[in-house]
Amino acid sequence: MAGSAEPITTEPAAVESGTAESGATSAASTASTASTASTLTAPSSAAGTAGTSEARPSSSAQASSAPPSPAATTSAAPSPTGPALPALTAPYDKVLGEYGDGKVAYLTFDDGPGPQTGKILDVLAGAGVQATFCQVGSRVDDYPDTERRVIAEGHTLCNHSWSHPDGLAKASAEDIDAEISRTQQAFAAHGVTSHYFRAPEGGFGTTSTLRQLCELNNVVPLGWSVDSLDWKKPGAKTIVKNVLSAVHPGAIILMHDAGGTDRNQTIAALPDIITGLRSAGYTLAPLPAGGVG
Repeated sequence: MAGSAEPITTEPAAVESGTAESGATSAASTASTASTASTLTAPSSAAGTAGTSEARPSSSAQASSAPPSPAATTSAAPSPTGPALPALTAPYDKVLGEYGDGKVAYLTFDDGPGPQTGKILDVLAGAGVQATFCQVGSRVDDYPDTERRVIAEGHTLCNHSWSHPDGLAKASAEDIDAEISRTQQAFAAHGVTSHYFRAPEGGFGTTSTLRQLCELNNVVPLGWSVDSLDWKKPGAKTIVKNVLSAVHPGAIILMHDAGGTDRNQTIAALPDIITGLRSAGYTLAPLPAGGVG
């Protein structure tokens, strides 16, 4: 596997939720090539080791099978040089935390591609499961073989920003747009258009600006309703319990294939999570590659 990128901080569980119906595939991205401005600061590398909790932002919230109430949706004016923001409409007006009808659950993996993404893919392939990978754009070219495999094996791609900066929702509209559009371009180089965006740390902010920029880039704001808490490294058995005890029909489940120091506990927990969900009558599916409407 090519590349040796530095680890990045992973997600706390603080997101909104929403539901949406299946939609058609949209055209390829025509996003801006603007570079990320210096006002965005990439998080420092996590200092945790296997079996211990990683360093977390102070705003981390507890996991819950039901997400918190949606944040206020007051619009924020773009910077004078930033993009014109569209009027906020569905499905971009809410952060998607669950999806669909019936006993279906969606595994999502954040912060890759990374050095252990291949092991996650091995487990999924062995079980015949497809998932959704929320990827950091600057890492895509570091692991080109892994990226090609993710796509070839039918997994859905989600935009997780270009550099995984802290406090993205507080950045200028121009800088947020660059974080989204540069990652869309990285996907386009592999012949894929993503129709989802998960903010770093799930932070969509208290204004509508980030969601409006998602609409501008045709990417649905993506959250989760079940947090495995694998970023805390509580042990494989606890990760399994966190998922199986909180799952519900339509649940979008947060896990990680990269970020931090390693994902050994996630890899160890994944087979039992898949088995447990299936035993409970759940079908495991990727989010629709063409987005939701």
